[in-house]
Amino acid sequence: CEVLWMMALWIAFSHRPEQPVRRACEARAADCSASSNPAPSAFMGASLWLKAQPLSLPLIHLPVDACGVLLPGESRRILIEREDDLAALNEMQFACVGVLPSTPHCAGVSTLLNVRETRRQEVGALIEVVSVGRIHASQIEHDRCFTAHARPAFDGRAEPDIDIRKLVAELRSTAEQHDTIRRKLRSTPLPVRIPGSFLSDEVGTLSGMVVPTGRGTHPGSWLEQECARMREELCVTDLDAAPAASLERLHALWGVPDEESAELLLLSFAACASLTATQRALACGTLDTAERLRYARRCLLEGTKRMVAQAAIRDALEGVL
Repeated sequence: CEVLWMMALWIAFSHRPEQPVRRACEARAADCSASSNPAPSAFMGASLWLKAQPLSLPLIHLPVDACGVLLPGESRRILIEREDDLAALNEMQFACVGVLPSTPHCAGVSTLLNVRETRRQEVGALIEVVSVGRIHASQIEHDRCFTAHARPAFDGRAEPDIDIRKLVAELRSTAEQHDTIRRKLRSTPLPVRIPGSFLSDEVGTLSGMVVPTGRGTHPGSWLEQECARMREELCVTDLDAAPAASLERLHALWGVPDEESAELLLLSFAACASLTATQRALACGTLDTAERLRYARRCLLEGTKRMVAQAAIRDALEGVL
């Protein structure tokens, strides 16, 4: 009897402790598998956010640099170190966060970011984001992080008397002229360094503009390359799947009726990709596609004029030296 009693005790106490240990291991495995799942893509995250329309959207700070705001279709990696920004990442839904408006030029319009990837660092986190659209951010509050009431920001309908095709043709022509002169200047360096020179090979800026330097392998001018690159970023639905064939899932977020309108909107932002931070903020806050096309063309014309002056200075120095 004593032997049977001892065996019963051994069975009872040898198996019971395993249960909490097993539960903890299973929970840890579940946490690891959940954290390893990829974040919703630009399409899925934005679509789910638009359908759910949560009452508040967490906001993060963007680094103050030459680019400023991220235009729809642009992506970048950001090191998050602020405590409130890290809290915003913990509270985000559908892998979407907004950008805290930090400049008066946006007129209350901010950008919606899809967080593609998050990597923990010794201090903070390194995230990869892509801008998927614009939002009106209102009633901004701060507790653990900045939050705002957010709704999509749309461009208004063009006036009937505006010839959009003519505006696009004029913009493309100006962009090609700008690109030709820029390439000419870069192919022939200045014989001497001029203080305050418009051209700076080190940072890729010209006339105060952030000029794309060798982006992508798409044919055409830098405007066509930038537009194709932005579209490519937005069409990535999964890292292991083929890109989407169209921007259809973003139509509702952008407030456009069809693919042609979406492509036109994307072109207007691509034309502003090479502008200064202030100019980019103004372009982001402009809720008129035609006006954004005109504004981008004016900025490119100004840059082209300065490059012509730069070329004249170069030719004069070559004649003297």
